[in-house]
Amino acid sequence: MPIPKKTLLEMYRNLVRSRYLSEKLFEFAKTPGTFMSPLHRGIGEEAIPVAVSAVLREGDYYKPSGVRMQPYLFMRPGFTLVDALACESGRDPTKVGGHSTFVCPELGAVGKTGTLGEDCPMHVGAALSAKLRKSGQIVFYTCGDGTANRAPVHESMVVAAAWKLPIVFMIQNNQYAVGTPKSKVYAIKNLADRAKAYGFPGVTVDGNDVIAVYEVAKEHVERTRRGNGPSLIVAETYRLEGHNVGDRELYRPKGEKEKWWKKDPLPRYRKTLIDMGILNDVMVNKIDTEAKAEIDDAGKKALAVPAISYEEVIKRTLDVL
Repeated sequence: MPIPKKTLLEMYRNLVRSRYLSEKLFEFAKTPGTFMSPLHRGIGEEAIPVAVSAVLREGDYYKPSGVRMQPYLFMRPGFTLVDALACESGRDPTKVGGHSTFVCPELGAVGKTGTLGEDCPMHVGAALSAKLRKSGQIVFYTCGDGTANRAPVHESMVVAAAWKLPIVFMIQNNQYAVGTPKSKVYAIKNLADRAKAYGFPGVTVDGNDVIAVYEVAKEHVERTRRGNGPSLIVAETYRLEGHNVGDRELYRPKGEKEKWWKKDPLPRYRKTLIDMGILNDVMVNKIDTEAKAEIDDAGKKALAVPAISYEEVIKRTLDVL
C-alpha cells in the first residue's frame, strides 16, 4: 500500500525539525550551565527516528538509539519540542506541565540507562507486560552497533524470542562504537544475520532513506503486532559529527565522512519528494521557515524552565521503577 501523502510530508517536516533541533542543542551546548552531560549530536541519523515514529501507534513503547537520538521523541504523541530541549539542557519540563523524554512510561518512554544496553531487559519487560495485558502495544527498541554486542542485549533477544514477545529490535549501525569501527568488533558483514541464531527474522535497510526505513519498520511492526514475535532490523547509517562535541575524530579514514555527507538523509529525502511531485521549492522554504521558528520558540521556553538536579533525576527514576 502506498504511503499517504500526508505521512510523507509530515516525515519531511519532522526531518527538518530534527536538523534544527540538533543545531539548537549545539547552541545550548555553548551556553554556560546549560548541559548536564556532553552533547551527542544526531546529525545524519535522523531518518531513523522520523520513520519509526511515523509507523508506531499512540501507546506503543519506543526507545531511540543511545543518547544522541533521545531528543527525537518529540515526534511521539504527548511529547513536545520544549520537552526535548528542556530535558537535554538539564531543565525540568514538569515545571511547565511537560514530560520527561527520559522516563515517561505513560507516553511510551520506559527509560534508559547510563550503561548502554542495560535498559534492553526493561523493554523486554514492557513487551511481556503488553502481551500479558493483551493491550495490542508493541515495543520498538533501538541501540547502536556497539551496544548490540553487550550481554544484556543478547540475553534480551533470547528471552524475547523464546516467549514470542511483541518487540522489534533495531541496530542503528552508524559504523562506530565511539571511535572503534564495526570491522574491529564484528566477524560478520551483515549484522542482521545474527537474528537467525535467535530464531526470528532479520533484515538490513538503508538507514539514510526515510521511505525505506518506514516501509521496513511498518512491515515488522505489523508482523509483531499480529503476534508473530520479535524481529531484527539493521539500519545502516553514519554519524556526521563526532561521538560528542569535542571529539577530534582522529579514527576516521581520510575522505570517509565527505562520502557520507553525500548521503545526508535531509537533502536526499527532499529530492525524493520533489521528484515525486509532492514537494516544491515554495513548500520547502515555507516548511524550513516554520521549523526554524518552532525550534527558536521552543528553545526560549526551554531555557526559561528551572534546572533539575542529578538527585531529582535519580529520585524520579527510582519512583517510576
